[in-house]
Amino acid sequence: MKISKHIVVTDCTLRDGEQQAGIVFTKNDKVEIARKLDELGIREIELGMPSVSEEDTEAVKAIVKEKLNARLYALARATRPDIDKVIDCGVSGVQISLPIGYLQVKYKLDWDEDRVKKTVLEMTDYAKSHGLWVNLSPYDTTRAEPKFMKRFLSTIAKDGHVDRVRLVDTVGSAGPWAIRYLVHEMRKILKRIPIEVHVHNDLGLATANTLAGIEAGAQAASTTINGIGERVGNTSTEEVLMALRLLYGVDMGIKYDRLYELSRLVERLSGIKMQINKPIVGTGIFTHESGISVDGILQMPFTGELYSPELVGQTRKIVIGKKSGRHSIEFKLKEMGLNVTESQLGAILTKVKKQAINNKGLVSDEQLRTIVAQCS
Repeated sequence: MKISKHIVVTDCTLRDGEQQAGIVFTKNDKVEIARKLDELGIREIELGMPSVSEEDTEAVKAIVKEKLNARLYALARATRPDIDKVIDCGVSGVQISLPIGYLQVKYKLDWDEDRVKKTVLEMTDYAKSHGLWVNLSPYDTTRAEPKFMKRFLSTIAKDGHVDRVRLVDTVGSAGPWAIRYLVHEMRKILKRIPIEVHVHNDLGLATANTLAGIEAGAQAASTTINGIGERVGNTSTEEVLMALRLLYGVDMGIKYDRLYELSRLVERLSGIKMQINKPIVGTGIFTHESGISVDGILQMPFTGELYSPELVGQTRKIVIGKKSGRHSIEFKLKEMGLNVTESQLGAILTKVKKQAINNKGLVSDEQLRTIVAQCS
C-alpha cells in the first residue's frame, strides 16, 4: 500500500447527496450543513451546482459568506456559462464535469475523441485563467475505453490546467481490484497530479472501493454524509473517516464525536431515514440484546464492539427481548432500581421471552416492571 500522508476527504453532500431523487436542500439547509461539516473538520466541501437553479446559486454564495475554514468549490459542466456561474459565486475552486465512459460519450454527447479532449483543455484553461483551483471530473471513468482513457489522461498531464483528477465510478460498476488497478494506471500517466476517488454504491462496495483507491495512492476521497446520493448513493463520509482512523492509523483531525449529530441533521433535512444498523451512525449499532453478547460486553465492551460508542457521539444500550440472558435481565433490573431473588430472576426471564415473542420485538421498561410485579 502507498497511502498518502496528505489524504483529503472532500464532502459532496450538498451536491451529489442532493441528487438523490426527492431530496431538496433549501439555502438555509445548505448553510447549516456546511457549517457543521466545517466544525467537524472537513477540509473540502463541494457546495453544489450553481447552474441547476437560482436557489442553488444563492446557496453557494451564502456559504461563501460564512468564511469557513474548508476549501469551497462548486460543480460545473464543461461549458463557459457553467464555469462563469461558479466564478460569480466567489468560490476558490471548480469541479469540471465531462464524461469519458464510452456509453456516455456515444449516447449522451455524441462527440468524437478530439472534441472531448479539446473541450476539456479549453474549459480547464478558462477556469484556471480566472484563478480557480480546478478538479477535473471525467466521469464514468471505470467504463471508459482503456486506450482512449490513456490518451485523454496523457493530454491532461501534458497540456491541461488541472490541480486534481477524479476517478469516477458513476454506476458503481467496479470492484476494489479494478479501482486499485485504475489508480495505478492513472498515476503512471498523471505523475504528480493528485487523484480523487468518487464512487457510487450500486453493489454495496463504495467504501471498499474508496479505500482500495487510497491504498493504491489516491490522495482524495469524495464522500457524502449518510452515503446519500444519486440512486443508491455514494461512499459514506463517516465510514471512510472511521476506517482511515481505525484500520489505517490515519487521524484526519476530525471531531469524530460529532459524526452522529451531523448524521441526524442530514437525515432530518434530507428526509432520508437511515437504517438503524447503518455503520457508524445507525441508531441501533450499540444496542445489545443477545445474552451471549451482553455477557461479554458487561465484562469487557470490546468483546462485542470494535470501538467505544462515545468516539462517534453515541451511547451503549442494553435492551431486553427474546434473545436476552440472565445477565441482561440482572443488568436491566439494576439500571431500573429493581431488586429480585435468584428464583424470581429465572421466572422473569421466562416471561420476558414470551412477552418478546408476543410483541414480535423488544420488551419495554413498562412491560418489564409489570413482569417483575407478577413474579414477586
